[in-house]
Amino acid sequence: MREYDVILIGSGGGAKITQALSRLGRRVALIEKDRAGGTCLNRGCIPSKMLIHPSGLVEKLRRAHKLKITAGSPVVDFEALVASINAYTDGVSDHLASGFERMDHVDYYQGEARFASAREVRVGEHRLTAEKIVIATGSRPFIPDIPGLTGTPFMTSTEALRGRKLPRRLIVIGGGYIAAELGGAYAGFGTAVTFLLRHSFLKREDPEVVAEFTKAFCPGKTVHENTRIDRVDYRGGLFTVACRHADGRSFNVEAEALLVATGITPNSDRLDLAAVGVAVRADGFIQVNDYLQTSVSGIYALGDVAGRYLFRHSVNFEAEYWVEANVIADAPAPIHYPPMPGAVFTHPEIASVGLTEPEAKRRGLDVVIARAHYPSCAMAVARGLEHGLVKLVLDRKTGRLLGAHIVGEEASTMIQELILAMTHGMTAAEVYRAIYIHPAFPEVIRNAIRDAIRQLDPRRGQLF
Repeated sequence: MREYDVILIGSGGGAKITQALSRLGRRVALIEKDRAGGTCLNRGCIPSKMLIHPSGLVEKLRRAHKLKITAGSPVVDFEALVASINAYTDGVSDHLASGFERMDHVDYYQGEARFASAREVRVGEHRLTAEKIVIATGSRPFIPDIPGLTGTPFMTSTEALRGRKLPRRLIVIGGGYIAAELGGAYAGFGTAVTFLLRHSFLKREDPEVVAEFTKAFCPGKTVHENTRIDRVDYRGGLFTVACRHADGRSFNVEAEALLVATGITPNSDRLDLAAVGVAVRADGFIQVNDYLQTSVSGIYALGDVAGRYLFRHSVNFEAEYWVEANVIADAPAPIHYPPMPGAVFTHPEIASVGLTEPEAKRRGLDVVIARAHYPSCAMAVARGLEHGLVKLVLDRKTGRLLGAHIVGEEASTMIQELILAMTHGMTAAEVYRAIYIHPAFPEVIRNAIRDAIRQLDPRRGQLF
C-alpha cells in the first residue's frame, strides 16, 4: 500500500491540481489510463481548432472574389495537415507525461483506476491510499443505439481528428457544437457534408443567434432538420443511412464516411463507484455539492464527469477552486461560479455568456433586448461580411447585462469584454463609457450597447 496526501484520477483537469500540490510539497498520485493531457489536448479543443483554422482559411480563399481577388482553387494536403496536428498534440502529451514523472512529490501511474474502498484506489497491481481522492476522468463520445451502427467504421470526434484521408462525402449525425465544428471543417476542405439533425443546430444557443448562424453556415452543405434515423448500413466502403422526415416520409443518404457526434457520456462507469457508495445521477454524471464533494466524504469530482459545465476553462476554474478550498484556505468556502462563457468555433463563430432571451422570459424577468448586426461596423464592411449579430439581454430596471450572444467573425474574442462586464455587474451606461477603436469589430458591441441605452433611457438615447 502506497500512501499519498491526494490521489488524482485523470490528467486533464487533474493536471492543474497536480502541479499546484507538487509546488506545495504535497505527496500526490496521478493516474491516467490514456494519453496524458486528457480530452482537450488529445481529442478535443486543441486538435479540433488546429483543423478548423486552416479550413476557415480555405473558405476565405474561396470567397475572395467578393473582395475582387482571384485566388484560384486552394489545394489542401489533408494527410500532411492531420499528421502535423497529431505530431504536435502527441508531442505535448509525451512532454506532459515525462514532466509528471519528473515532478517533485508526484508518482505518475499509467493505467485504469478502480476504487477498492473510500480511501483506496487500485491501478493494476498497485494499491494507493489517500485522505482525499479527486475524480477528473472527463467524458467520451456518446454512441446512440441506431440499428446497424455497431461494427461499422464510423467516426467519432476522436477518429475525425486523426483520419488521414479526406472523404469525398461525409454524413454527420448530430447538431451540437462538435458536429457543427468538425462537419464544418471537413466541408471547408471540400468534402460534401450532409447533416442529419434530430431538431436543429445548437439548440442551447439563443434561437435568434442560431437563425443568423444557419444563414451563414448552411450554404454549400446539405442539412436535414427534424430527422429520425432508422438504420445504418455499410457495404463496399459506402454508408447508407435510412431516415425519416418529421412528416414520416423516408429517404436515404449515402457517403463514404460517417461522423457520429450526438453528445458525450461521462467516464464514471469504469471506476467501481457503486462499490464505495459514490452517488451517480441517472445520466451517469457524479453528484457533487457546492464544495465539489461527492456523497462519500473525502472523494471529490470535477470537470466533465461531474457535469456542471462541459468546458476546459470550467474544469480549470474548478481545479483552482479545489486547491484553494482544500489546501490553502483555513476552512473551505462553497464554489461560486462567475458568468460561464462558451464558444462554438465554426465559421462563423458563436460565443455566449449568461441568459438567452427565452431563458430570461421563462424566469419572468423584465428585460431589454438590444441588437447590432456586423455590417453596422466599418471593419465588417472592409472584410466583406454579410452576416453577424451581437445580441444583449439586459435588466430593464438596473440596466445590467444578464446575457450576451455573438455570432460572427472573432466572436470568441469579442465576447471577453462582455464577460468582464457581466462578472462585475456593469450597466450598459458603464460599458458605453469606454472608447472603442475605430474601425474594429468591437464597435458592433458598442452599437448594441447604444441600442440598449436608447431603450433604457430614451431621452439620452436620442443623442446616439
